[in-house]
Amino acid sequence: MTKKILIIGAGIAGLSAGIHACRNGYDVEIFEKNSVPGGLCTSWQRKGYTVDGCIHWLVGTRPGSQFNRLWREVCAIDQMDIVNHDIFMNIEGGEGKTLSLYSDLDRLEEHLLELSPDDEGLIRKICDAGRVVAKADFPLEKPSELYKFWDMPLMLLSMMPVLRVMGHLSRVSIKEYLGELKDPFLKEALQTVMPAGYSMISLVSTLASLHSGDAGFPVGGSLNFARFLENTFLDLGGRVHYRSGVQEIIVEKNRATGLQFENGNRVSGDLVISAADLHSTVYGLLKGKYLTEKIKESFAHLPVYSSAQIALGADCDLSGEAEKIAVKMEQPVTLGHEHNRYIYLTNYAFDPTLAPAGKTLLQATLYSSYEHWKASAGEEESYRRKKEQLAERVIKAAEKRFPAIKGRLEMTDVATPVTYSRYTGVYKGAYMAWIVPPEAGRFRIPKELPGLDDFFQIGQWVEPPAGLPGSMLTGRHVVQILCSRDRKPFRAAAVS
Repeated sequence: MTKKILIIGAGIAGLSAGIHACRNGYDVEIFEKNSVPGGLCTSWQRKGYTVDGCIHWLVGTRPGSQFNRLWREVCAIDQMDIVNHDIFMNIEGGEGKTLSLYSDLDRLEEHLLELSPDDEGLIRKICDAGRVVAKADFPLEKPSELYKFWDMPLMLLSMMPVLRVMGHLSRVSIKEYLGELKDPFLKEALQTVMPAGYSMISLVSTLASLHSGDAGFPVGGSLNFARFLENTFLDLGGRVHYRSGVQEIIVEKNRATGLQFENGNRVSGDLVISAADLHSTVYGLLKGKYLTEKIKESFAHLPVYSSAQIALGADCDLSGEAEKIAVKMEQPVTLGHEHNRYIYLTNYAFDPTLAPAGKTLLQATLYSSYEHWKASAGEEESYRRKKEQLAERVIKAAEKRFPAIKGRLEMTDVATPVTYSRYTGVYKGAYMAWIVPPEAGRFRIPKELPGLDDFFQIGQWVEPPAGLPGSMLTGRHVVQILCSRDRKPFRAAAVS
């Protein structure tokens, strides 16, 4: 008899699990609270502009790369137009100082040495590490839950060159590692690329993906990307039920047997996979009955990665301007406990599908605590004014950097961590889960909860910072585990 799988959430993890489950002979239904797929991987329309809510770059866009092969199992990524940036980001620190983060590591190394010859030793170490990681194929295809005793030694042997590089970099934060740089601007600028509390391997891995041409932007934006996975799932016979918010996971004799919806309806199944937010799942849908100490401690003590996003629609063409910039503010922008010395600006002229002809979408991102916005979210006027004040500061900075937009802005949209939480239920608006300190080592949340059978949790919280590729992988891995337990071979799509 065909096993029926119920999946909560049509985000990237849920769609990935659904695709692989359908392909391996399971009967699959996905239930999504919103009217479109994607979850956090989403976009929305404002006055003719498409505001992109997720993808800044996507690992796996280079044909033949490891993640490209995995993406091709779940979507027609080879049919997407991909934009690769020669300069991933210009970091403009004021006083005429600019660090251009070239995608090509050779050009980047030369540029960094010009900026600070005295830091030659550390600059070469960083770039050499990026080159090593760029050549590596990581053991991603099989979940660790299915490793045999001989897999680990073989993996360590094959990965020895890259492990030598990754070992130290995984245990030190970006801030700590770059603290050895002598040039103050170089130190500040490189710490601006991503949160300085991340491990240094996160920065090196990003440089490696850029160097290998494997971190492009799919034209059309995030929701368009999610639609590609939805199409694959539907073509395989899967079913998606939109506007179907789940209220509770039905548990009988410590076994997940079905779902109850907000409208009172119920559905039964042989297995439940939650691709929804982990906090919402364990504290809400499961009523806090199957918590582990690690989950409780992580939510209690680990910070999360959340931000505010301001989109501007400009009635002018900025195609000749820089595409991705971090601009130092004259005065830091404080949003709760986050103090932004830089504002991140993306000029989406490279994707004309996101704006009407002859016009340009600009988006700004700033780190922001959830609590800053939540405190006034229940007071509509106070919340609105906070958003307006932030937009005013961003517009001022954007007009200074792009004078052509002054007087020509025709759309403004502000999305806060509360916006993302309200839309998807994600904990504190955290679109990249927890910020795990390097000393925590390999951080994972088990896909299964003790005492609860026929239930799995997947998505970004399982292996932070997962991002879209990691979320996709958790969907693949859970089906591999199911196939192993059901004693049948796992079938992935043939990739030519």
